Amino acid sequence: MSPEASHVPDLLRRFVAAPNSSVFRIGSTYARLETNDPTLADTIQSATVCRDNSGAQEDSDWKLIRDEQAPCGGKEVSVLSAAPVGTVLLGPGTVVAVDRERHEVLGFIAPDISGEEFAAIALPLILSLLDSTATAQFTEGER
Repeated sequence: MSPEASHVPDLLRRFVAAPNSSVFRIGSTYARLETNDPTLADTIQSATVCRDNSGAQEDSDWKLIRDEQAPCGGKEVSVLSAAPVGTVLLGPGTVVAVDRERHEVLGFIAPDISGEEFAAIALPLILSLLDSTATAQFTEGER
């Protein structure tokens, strides 16, 4: 069912286009990122250890959607983890789910969370949920 064929609102943002895609490397893990926010994609590319796109197979799939209708305000961080899924909550409008078994990340980012804030606060938490060795290789000095 296409979004045009339905008059039901797409509250889960299933049909949001994510035209910005890239492959980045964190340690020995390659991740494929899809997003609707080019600024967020650029920030994540800048914050990762290596942006090597030498035809390597991706180990992890990430989809991050900038949700302009999400609630704003606050920067409280919560991490909920129950194997195999972990969730990072940043304020009332940003939620990122991390599936450890499938190595997938799905997130909705509130409009008041900048790319830099996401990279500084949420990215290390996401990496720690995915793999502790990847987190060790993501450092402030590499940015």
